[in-house]
Amino acid sequence: MNIIAHCVDEISELLTHNFKEIENGALDFSTFVKNVEQTMRNLSVDLVEDVMEKTEESIFSSPHRKDNYRVQRSNDKKVISTIIGDVTLNRRYYQHKEQLNYIYLLDDFLGLEPHQRIDGNLEEDILRKASDMSYQKTIDSYEDIGIHSRVTVKNIVHKYEAKSNDLPTGEKRIVPYLYIEADEDHVAYQDGTNREIKLVYVHEGFKEKKSEKERSQLKVTRRFAGRYEDTEELWEDVNYFIEEQYDTSKIKQLYLSGDGAHWIKKGLDYLPARTKFVLDPFHVSQSLKRAAVGVPQVFSTLHTWVKNDQLGYLEDYFDVRLADEQLSKSSRKLLTAQRTYLRRHWEAIQSQKDEQYISCSAEGHVSHYLSARLSSRPMGWSNTGADHMAKLRMYILNDGSLTALIENKANKQRKERKIQQLDRRVSSKHRQAYAVIQGKLPILEHSTDTMLRKGFSRFKGI
Repeated sequence: MNIIAHCVDEISELLTHNFKEIENGALDFSTFVKNVEQTMRNLSVDLVEDVMEKTEESIFSSPHRKDNYRVQRSNDKKVISTIIGDVTLNRRYYQHKEQLNYIYLLDDFLGLEPHQRIDGNLEEDILRKASDMSYQKTIDSYEDIGIHSRVTVKNIVHKYEAKSNDLPTGEKRIVPYLYIEADEDHVAYQDGTNREIKLVYVHEGFKEKKSEKERSQLKVTRRFAGRYEDTEELWEDVNYFIEEQYDTSKIKQLYLSGDGAHWIKKGLDYLPARTKFVLDPFHVSQSLKRAAVGVPQVFSTLHTWVKNDQLGYLEDYFDVRLADEQLSKSSRKLLTAQRTYLRRHWEAIQSQKDEQYISCSAEGHVSHYLSARLSSRPMGWSNTGADHMAKLRMYILNDGSLTALIENKANKQRKERKIQQLDRRVSSKHRQAYAVIQGKLPILEHSTDTMLRKGFSRFKGI
């Protein structure tokens, strides 16, 4: 049956049957919409399969195919899961008449990889959903495809590494001040360990409020996250973005904020020279609360001393507390650690008073950007899974195109496959050209001239 006539018949039958059901009160609005959706999905699959069948027949009938390829097999099926459902392709398997290699010309014409079972549009949708919910919930959200394993979702997440520095930066911006904030999430791994997923984001300060009731929001221009076992790679990525996006000669001051971890302060070695490290006020407050162990009422006094740059008073406080012979071992260890922490970062703490410094909200961003998917619920990640998921979430928040990500990966794979095919052809020609090395010189294999065979045998060293 003609595909257009088939569609008309199916739609006509749907409307006729459902209208009667509605008239009889046996069908509500939501069920009717569901029926329409399912019918249109099925017809969409039929349309795609019909066009693919006609494309295969067109390839088979083409003069180019007849001149260069012979049919090896017919009716080889390939099922591709798509956003509209499973599409079945019926293809012929061809052999090149001269090169003798085998190929599905329909797959090659459509840009389908040899073992591809999922369409790029469906992969994009899976990535987007998986960035917000579990692998199982992601795969359960598809009712019309034959894939039901969460392993498929895992494989797709592992397949794509969404690097933030692959995104375009646009025209260079001029800003007087720039802010870089950093922190990490602690993620549970499948081997029972907890490892850091690092987060760095760059912003230009607060967005302009449209009303007094509106919450303050940062003007974040780029986010970076991932395992980054090599911290140098992370800061090189951040610095590359800053140099590409901003006219750094016009920036008066850059502020790097965080909890003082070594990997964060290492950023000073890579960021522009006018970068100043400022200790995150949240972690200063945390340290002072720990320093007030056993006497919580002194916290406000300690905070005042820090605010007023009175390091001497703070030192006297620690001297008195640590001189107490009745102080427990754990409290002594805690107080000693806080004294060291505050001493080491005293200058970075006082830099909070800079007029242009606007505090740090890295803890909240870690919770929203990373913990919401990676660590807030019990789960165990692989190294690749956690790294790619963190990068994927940042890529989406950075307005990255998942379509472009998938297309670039597909183009790269096609290019690599073409190179491999070319390498095989070149290798085959070389084997023929140097067959003498392999003992297959035609004159030795087929000549009946005994003297000639003996002469060439001695040449071969036989």
